[in-house]
Amino acid sequence: MIENFLIENKIKYLKDESLKKHTTFKVGGKADFVVSPSNLSVLSKLIKYLNENGIKYYFLGNGSNVIFNDQGFKGVIIKSQGFNDCSFDGTKAYFGAGVSMTYAAKLCGEKGLSGIEFCYGIPGNIGGGIFMNAGAYGGEISQNIVYVKYLDENGDPQTICKADCNFGYRHSCFMGKKRFILGAEFELTPKPKDEIISFMEDIMKRRIEKQPLDKPSAGSSFKRPEGYFAAALIDECGLKGKSIGGASVSEKHAGFIVNNGGATCRDIVRLADLVSDTVYKEKGVRIEKEMIIV
Repeated sequence: MIENFLIENKIKYLKDESLKKHTTFKVGGKADFVVSPSNLSVLSKLIKYLNENGIKYYFLGNGSNVIFNDQGFKGVIIKSQGFNDCSFDGTKAYFGAGVSMTYAAKLCGEKGLSGIEFCYGIPGNIGGGIFMNAGAYGGEISQNIVYVKYLDENGDPQTICKADCNFGYRHSCFMGKKRFILGAEFELTPKPKDEIISFMEDIMKRRIEKQPLDKPSAGSSFKRPEGYFAAALIDECGLKGKSIGGASVSEKHAGFIVNNGGATCRDIVRLADLVSDTVYKEKGVRIEKEMIIV
């Protein structure tokens, strides 16, 4: 039934698709369907169809902060890659949800517009960045947002201003709700191009030096507890290199859990829980997982 709908509406899809191919952690079982709608009209129609027929679905960007269950996903994974429009109007920039944060930062830098250079090197897309209010090196994606466009739970287009997005540390109003982020407008600040590019190059240099970019991961695995740094707490507990199955705490950066090859979702979750419990037992500080488990 769903396959006929996808064919009739010319929606690109993959059937019985391994979700390892769609996340940076390279774990997870198979999804019934992974689809890539190409425009707003088709996406809206798809969401309405899935709702009417009681078919489970999940929105996915670059999969850089998500791990899927080893049993897979019984339903439809809807990817945002078709929403990759970019436009500029003076100091304002609009980026679709499927635009990579690194590419968006690079485009702004080339135009001498400052505000999202900290995004350079973050593996996620704009949509995912807004969803979790991604941040690094003192910046958060919410800082420069003017408004966000999205489809609500009924598949109808909406626009919400920054003040109503309920942004917080790794939090937004989109979490826990079936809202498909379409894109956002950003207000940026003019700045010499060479200064912006120099800052981004420095960020990338630090990432390469300090982070295990050579191994599959979901980036930083734990949220920063107030008043502490998760990586420092984990390191102090002697957990660098700790492994369960194919997953281990990175020797290079204790805040990262990495896939050494053949890791499962279960391995990663068990290791993350062990790390959290050990830190709480030894330091009295509870650290929470940053990655989303589906």
